This record gives sequence, structure tokens and C-alpha cells, in this order.
Amino acid sequence: METAEKGRVLIVEPNPSILRSYSSRLLKAGFEVTEASEAATALRKIEDAQFDLLISELELPTTDGLTLLRRVRAKFVDLQFVLLLEAPDNQRAVEAAEFGAFQSLIKPIRPHILEKTAALAVRLKRERTNPHIAPGGRLSTRSASVTATEAKNEFGRLLERAMQGDIVVITKHDAPKAVLLSMEKFETLSRTPESRINTLSAEFDALLSRMQRSSTRDAMQAAFKASPEQLGKAAVAAARKRA
Repeated sequence: METAEKGRVLIVEPNPSILRSYSSRLLKAGFEVTEASEAATALRKIEDAQFDLLISELELPTTDGLTLLRRVRAKFVDLQFVLLLEAPDNQRAVEAAEFGAFQSLIKPIRPHILEKTAALAVRLKRERTNPHIAPGGRLSTRSASVTATEAKNEFGRLLERAMQGDIVVITKHDAPKAVLLSMEKFETLSRTPESRINTLSAEFDALLSRMQRSSTRDAMQAAFKASPEQLGKAAVAAARKRA
């Protein structure tokens, strides 16, 4: 197994013996390991090469691990970060979590814990940056170009449905967010309110025209002057006429 496949790890530790111990353990586990004794060196190495995981001691010679974490996060948002503490410190652990640290571990760290933490951090990082990681950490043979082709074909099918007259609703988190439809359907829908308004306007104009006739005005004037008895008889006559 190539070490790059298991993961690339950068360890920042000012104590040479501890640095050698951690590096040796991860190398034996199959990781590719790079060492640094202080933050400035670590930042230069990150600029020059890609890493999956950065493991850093909190107390460093010229700065501290939290400052290093903040600087790393400002430029490398996908890089996993594990902070090493000399003693339990909830305040520092919470601060590290706020800046996206994957884990805070308290020294001394057992070798199998170090290995399991590194493996999990690398796996989660690669799953986020490459959704086609197969179970067990193996890289899928499906390439990004195949995925892009599938997406293009699927969009083509949806576009064809819309062109044939279907209305395709696009959802996000189970809520409708957009609609894909043909120009013909769009123009039909957009003209509907206008046609209804035109119809109502025409009916209103016809009503006004009828009201302007002399016979209509005479009938309205007669209705205003009619007695209740006359109005009642007129209503009965109109009802019989409709029947």
C-alpha cells in the first residue's frame, strides 16, 4: 500500500523524542509523515505540499497551536487539524473546536489512539473533498468527468421533458425552489391574467354602452320611481320569464 493512499500527515512537535515517536507510529501504520518543530516551518510545508491532516502541539516555540490553527483555517479549510494538549483544558479544546479542529487529544497519547484518530480524520477529509470514496477508504474508479457527463445527460432529459410541455419542479431540502418549463408554456401562463383582464374590460364596456341607451335610462328611472307593489310585480314577471 502506498503511504499517500493511507494519508499525508504533518506533525508539529517541538520535543524531538515525541516527534520521532509519533512519526514512527504513523509511518508503520502506512501514513506519509512530514515533521516540523515550530509553526513557521509547518506553514511553509503546507504551502509547498498537500496534506490530509495536521497534528500540532499546543505549546510551540514562537506561537501556539491555536494560532497555527487559525492561520491554517484562513487558507486551507479542508485540512484536518488535531490539537495536542499537555493536560486537560476544556477552554482550549472549545476554542480549537470553534476554529474547526477535528479533535483535541491529551498527552501522553497511546499509539493505537493516535493511529485511529489519524485514520478517521483522513477518511472524513477525503469524503468531504471527494464524494466517490468507496467503503474501506479505497478510491472509486469513477472519475469526476463521468459524474459531470451523467449530470449533463440528466439535465438534458429534464430539458427535453420541459420542451415537450411538462413542467419540471426543482426542489431543495424537499421544498420547491424553481420551475423548468418551455417558452410556449411560459407565454401561455404569462398571457392568462392579461386575457382575463381584457375580457372583463370588454364586458364592462358593453355594460356601460347598454346603460347609455335611452331605453335603459328610462327603465332605470321608472324603477327608481316605482312603488314597492310595482317592484314586486316586476320581480315576479321577470322570474316567470326566466322560468
